[in-house]
Amino acid sequence: MKTRIVLTVITVGLILGVAFIFWRSSHAPERKIVVMKKALPAKAVARKRKFTAIQKNYGNPKVAIVIDDFGYNMNNLDNLFAVKRPVTFSILPNLPYSKRIASLASSKGYDLILHLPLESNDPTAPAEIGTIKTGMDEKDILALLDKDIASVPGLHGVSNHQGSKATEDRRAMSIILSDLNKRGLYFFDSLVTDKSVCRDAAAQSKVPYAKRDIFLDNENNPEYIEKQMLSLRKSAFKCGSVIAVCHDRKNTITVLNKMMPELASEGIRFVYLSEMVK
Repeated sequence: MKTRIVLTVITVGLILGVAFIFWRSSHAPERKIVVMKKALPAKAVARKRKFTAIQKNYGNPKVAIVIDDFGYNMNNLDNLFAVKRPVTFSILPNLPYSKRIASLASSKGYDLILHLPLESNDPTAPAEIGTIKTGMDEKDILALLDKDIASVPGLHGVSNHQGSKATEDRRAMSIILSDLNKRGLYFFDSLVTDKSVCRDAAAQSKVPYAKRDIFLDNENNPEYIEKQMLSLRKSAFKCGSVIAVCHDRKNTITVLNKMMPELASEGIRFVYLSEMVK
């Protein structure tokens, strides 16, 4: 009899326990399911640069970027080729990599010019190999010019490296430009002095000519170079065309790699220097 009573109590207890559990689950408050979101990689959250509003007189202005001082090494070439935008290689003569860089850049379709070393007004400025000086006679000037041109195969034109003294000297520049006329080459004035006679001398010698509008990397830090690129943008949309000069440096190439596609997406057309010469 006692056994039956105990079993009955246990059975009733189990039934009540199950019923209570069922009642609690059916009346429990609804819980929200939280799905953890995976963190997006840095590139995925990178935002397109917001340019400040500027006056735009031209919808698709042309910009030519000339990169000076190639020839010492080949350190930055892969990053530069990765930009996949027109840039003009300005190559110093007679350096260890002058011919090699000229051949490689030419094979990839880039414009080349000789960055011709010319005499500076600063007597302490280091002179490159093959520097032409104003005191040389015509024969020596032409011999050096011929040697310098031969060291950069496939070139389309010539620019001045330094040369604040030489580009102010009408005699020296007339000798150089007359020879460029015979070779069918143009002259690009880096405009390192406001007393340059190159425009007039080029016109007299009937040599196609262009001049520099802006330097991008007088200071070798990315923030400064980016600011200069923004100045280039403003001038391009205002004037319709700009020619910029910079140098074969890591920081410069890095900024070009980042900002040239951004400016192109806004409508700027990057072209070779030969398209800007008149």
